Amino acid sequence: MGTALPTRRDVLGISAALAVSACLPPRLWSAPAVYSPEQHLFDENVKVTFTETHMLVQSDGIPTHKTANYPNRDNPNRILKQNYRFQIPLRPRKAEQTTPLPMGPIGVAINGIPFYNPYNREMRDAVTGPFAEVFDSCCGHPDPMGRYHYHKYPVCVKSPFKDPKGEHSPLIGLAFDGYAIFGPNDTDGQPAVGLDDCNGHTDETRGYHYHVTVKFPYILGAYRGVVELANLDGPRGRGFGGPPGGRPPGPPPFRR
Repeated sequence: MGTALPTRRDVLGISAALAVSACLPPRLWSAPAVYSPEQHLFDENVKVTFTETHMLVQSDGIPTHKTANYPNRDNPNRILKQNYRFQIPLRPRKAEQTTPLPMGPIGVAINGIPFYNPYNREMRDAVTGPFAEVFDSCCGHPDPMGRYHYHKYPVCVKSPFKDPKGEHSPLIGLAFDGYAIFGPNDTDGQPAVGLDDCNGHTDETRGYHYHVTVKFPYILGAYRGVVELANLDGPRGRGFGGPPGGRPPGPPPFRR
């Protein structure tokens, strides 16, 4: 398979490999993404450099879009400047088993703001239901450390930001296993179907990749690839805190 012109709207794979995993149906193959300096995946406020093995993404964590005024009656936290330095694998590799999502950042949007898992501090669904948290109009809010973040599809990751009709959704960010995160729509312009429990699937152009969804788990359900532990809160992945199987504890289970 040959490479295509690199754009932010599509992260293209350039090699093929068999995919046999807990997340993927059998007989699907995956073309791992290979990123390069020419692709310009991130916005201008994000600094990106490269090593032989990783893309280094540096951001101050300050949103470039409008936010609610924090603190407020729904959120006592304020947005504070950060010193993010995320390491994204240039050549994502599928893991033998899926990895539960950590608390704190799980990936980074193209505007330098981190994605979080679908849970609140009590390990309940943070987006919908009786334990849902309050987000601003751009679908973000700050945590107690002042880190503004997204638990669901960030509608202001670009402004204005719309999914093109009849086309695959654009790239919105990268997960810490190196796989790309796209908006909700597949190549036909309709919400992607047949997603695995990680919220991902494979196509011939992009290889394995994730899609955001309107239902749980919203962004990622688990990591399909080998995770770069340097990105996680605490030493060597102390931040892993998602429940087994990627679902909140207690009955009834949340279903997509």
